[in-house]
Amino acid sequence: MFEPQPGMRVVIRYSDGGQLTDALGSVLAADADSVTVDSKRGPVRIDRSSIELAHEIPPAPQRPGPVHSTVSTADLRRISAQVWLPGETVWLNRDAVAEELSSDEGAQSAVESGWLLRAAPGADARANSALVLTDPQFPAEEALGAVQKWYADRDLHPALQIFSAGAQGELDSASAQVSQLLRPAGFTPSDTWITMTAPAREAAGAAQPPQGLEIVQSDRAHAVHLSAWGHDDTEDVRALVHSAPQVIILSAVAVHPDGSKSLVGAVRLAVASKWGWLDNLVVNPQLRRRGAGRALVQAAARLAAVQGIRSLGCDVPAANEDATALLSSLGFAEHHRFWFAVQNDAAQNQGA
Repeated sequence: MFEPQPGMRVVIRYSDGGQLTDALGSVLAADADSVTVDSKRGPVRIDRSSIELAHEIPPAPQRPGPVHSTVSTADLRRISAQVWLPGETVWLNRDAVAEELSSDEGAQSAVESGWLLRAAPGADARANSALVLTDPQFPAEEALGAVQKWYADRDLHPALQIFSAGAQGELDSASAQVSQLLRPAGFTPSDTWITMTAPAREAAGAAQPPQGLEIVQSDRAHAVHLSAWGHDDTEDVRALVHSAPQVIILSAVAVHPDGSKSLVGAVRLAVASKWGWLDNLVVNPQLRRRGAGRALVQAAARLAAVQGIRSLGCDVPAANEDATALLSSLGFAEHHRFWFAVQNDAAQNQGA
């Protein structure tokens, strides 16, 4: 049964005075007795006993056009965070002021608004950075200082993730507010990443895997996948890989003439907010350009489409021309760009 959670965009049909009515919007709160939805007519508190139907729906498009290309950059960054969410997260915004971040109650949070602080020692920047999602509703200088302290308290380098407002465009407004503070504070920007999106059915196509190659589906990542992705096989990493509401691992397996099999490549398909998100796409370097990567992406797109998922997203380093070319050939196009900014040791020690 579908369970509304804070941050989800939903439509709920419920009985109000004997009449059926709908509430469409983001879930503000949900407990055992009620669900509160931020609808166009304001917050609506709905008794669970009155709910007839409830469905999650994708983020709203910002302009006319295909859904995959008209959703906001902030909504896509929110989805990307949902599917790679470490165990320790806390929100920094007007309702969670900087002083409260030092408490022991900053447990895992639903993805909502403000800056999302994420920590997972040993993981990549996606799980060890503060996502500057929206305006935290207090000065950027104070927010940056809170981020520095939060990561320093965990013996981690302070890091932020900022993003553009569109393809090759200017920074999103929340990112622009803090960007001018980063270099003076000793933060160094990473190489550019690109978020690409596509309609699921177009990416799926009709082609079958190359002869001698099987696509195997699993709901769990195994040690061979973690090794291929360059991840340590730890409990924390496994939890991160499976942190999305739904995760499907697809493996490209070579079938040899003697009947033996070997892993050629793999990709992770994560589903959240009615979007499919592809990451950890890898193919054995010695076996590239033989169709394995294409077969994996197409298989993931087909699985998403069968579930009624209309749109796909994927984050790719801009320097990875092979990956961007493959995705472009399957109907993906650049939606926006993003960067990580990490504070160097000297600046961190100076501020300690």
